[in-house]
Amino acid sequence: MVRIAIAGGTGGLGRTLLDELAQNSDQIVFVLSRKPGLPFDSPANVRCLVTKYENVDDLKELLRNNEIHTVISTLNPPLPEVHAAQDNLIRAAAQSGTVKRFIPSEWAIDYFTDDERLPLSWKVPKRQSIAELKKHPELEYTMVYNGYFLDYYGMPHCESYMLREAPFIDIAARKAGIPGSGNEKVTFTYTKDVAKFVRKLVESESKWPARSVIAGDVFTFNEVLEVAERVRGERFDVAYDSLDDLRKGKITEIPSYLPLYDAFSKDFMLEMMAGFGVAMATGVFAFEGDLLNQTYPEIHTTKMRDFIKDHWHGR
Repeated sequence: MVRIAIAGGTGGLGRTLLDELAQNSDQIVFVLSRKPGLPFDSPANVRCLVTKYENVDDLKELLRNNEIHTVISTLNPPLPEVHAAQDNLIRAAAQSGTVKRFIPSEWAIDYFTDDERLPLSWKVPKRQSIAELKKHPELEYTMVYNGYFLDYYGMPHCESYMLREAPFIDIAARKAGIPGSGNEKVTFTYTKDVAKFVRKLVESESKWPARSVIAGDVFTFNEVLEVAERVRGERFDVAYDSLDDLRKGKITEIPSYLPLYDAFSKDFMLEMMAGFGVAMATGVFAFEGDLLNQTYPEIHTTKMRDFIKDHWHGR
């Protein structure tokens, strides 16, 4: 019986992974949480472990005493204290003697992308986490890249645990601030589909690839806009942000960004969106090479066109 620990498993992507992994009754899934108990009902094979990330020795004992085999990190947001927590979790996993596999909180894209195409200050500590993993050859690891989460274009009507946001195209408000020309290809994947692929990785006895790349669907923002306008029945108010403006941190604010300023600072939020905008406009979100989709063709991913139609038609 595989014993899995999810760091950040009470919400967002972590909660989605928990729901999927817990469907296998031969697995025990532990949620690493700073607070005791889970704020939701869960099946019998889900447990909560109160976790303090500041002390590596305590973390090591927690993992060892519960015979954790696989650790999945979805720790977020990308703040210094969160990166420090993940690095300590990596060290504790390596020292535990029981943990054999580790998925770091990468998701989205390759944060080793150069500054010209990905100008994000917080990608440096993400790189440091991978460097920490490489110090421990006893840990098998894979970095999961899934592009941008499709969930955002069905909110608030789709099933998702992700923080509500609508990057670049606010379908509810019929407004858009599109990075670049809008003709660059971008990979989008629904969190539920990401979870299905992660479950396959966890249950596989084959050696993990260093990179596990998932592509739910590939669309340009102009194509997303076209579908959204057709489904909503009217033209949107649209602006295009040039690469020069995005690299200066200038980005068109759309209504869906405003509530996020309560969760993050406005400066942090706009820096992140501008940085991702540069990445999208320079092809970083257009994946090439081997995909997990080819390894697991039985997983049929959710498509952008259907997703928007299903959640916005008639609204």
